[in-house]
Amino acid sequence: MTQKAITIKDLAARLQISVSTVSRALKDNPEISQQTRKAVQDLAKELGYRPNPIAVALKTHKSHTIGIVVPEIVNTFFATVVKKVEEVADKYGYNVLVASSNESFEKEKKNIEVFLANRADGIILSISKATTSHEHIKDIQRQGIPLVLFDRTTKELEVSKVIADDADAACKIVQHLIHGGAKRIALLTGPEHMSIGKNRMKGYLKAMTANKLDISTDYIIRTEDFSVRSAIEATRKLLEMPEKPDAIFGINDDMAIGAIEAIKEKGFRIPEDISVFGFSNSKRSHYMHPSVSTVNQFPEKIGEVAAELLFEQLLNPKHARIREEVVNSELIIRESSDRSFLKN
Repeated sequence: MTQKAITIKDLAARLQISVSTVSRALKDNPEISQQTRKAVQDLAKELGYRPNPIAVALKTHKSHTIGIVVPEIVNTFFATVVKKVEEVADKYGYNVLVASSNESFEKEKKNIEVFLANRADGIILSISKATTSHEHIKDIQRQGIPLVLFDRTTKELEVSKVIADDADAACKIVQHLIHGGAKRIALLTGPEHMSIGKNRMKGYLKAMTANKLDISTDYIIRTEDFSVRSAIEATRKLLEMPEKPDAIFGINDDMAIGAIEAIKEKGFRIPEDISVFGFSNSKRSHYMHPSVSTVNQFPEKIGEVAAELLFEQLLNPKHARIREEVVNSELIIRESSDRSFLKN
């Protein structure tokens, strides 16, 4: 049988003092005698009293809790962002509730509803690949809850955002592949509506155009998701073309890993025959054979900036303003695209 939770009223009845005295004693208020404070706190400990966070939030209008929703909690990038958000929140005396949408629009909506129902003071969000409507996010704004988007964002919402310079990084990737001798560079990308796909496509097209290379729509393959499986299937199609690509840029590491698997399956050499480049510096990218060239988006910095933008709204709302912060990225050249040894 479940035991009824001990309340402040129970403590007050046991000690035959007022509820307000118990409340102040629990907060160690110096207006209450030390003897009474000790008696209240000892009894609370003995009976296992725990404050009701919802009741506290209703009274103070603050839960001292923020929520963060990410597409995948097991993803190295998102896990690192979450860890940094927790560090910053701890500095301000806040707790963090973490939820994963698992790339589901409905799960993302439900996560946000739960955070709002539990009176989270603010929310940090990276949009799922399945999210094409943003009404549930606008609900956060309509309720006046501070909000920050990161990595996967949308121009549809007037809200503070933290992003990596995806277009610039993608442009540098293609320049690197061209410098290594590639001329037929394929792009593996995901759903058309997603900001990361749009921005990385923009960088790809910019570099191809700047180097006067043909841009073939046959070399640009859009998959339903960003998975290894989808990339394997897409790469198999590329390798069946009469003139196969000599380099493949996957807009995340899983897509690059899928490309590598399909290339190895067909017996081609990497990078001698086909170079491969990924994005996001996942743990798997380092331990693959060959190791995967990728992009460090500095997720620690993204998490820190996102959290600070949120706490700026929470703690200084009159002076907070909507901002888009860009965190620069850097290329990490590994075996899958390093053709320098071919020139020796």
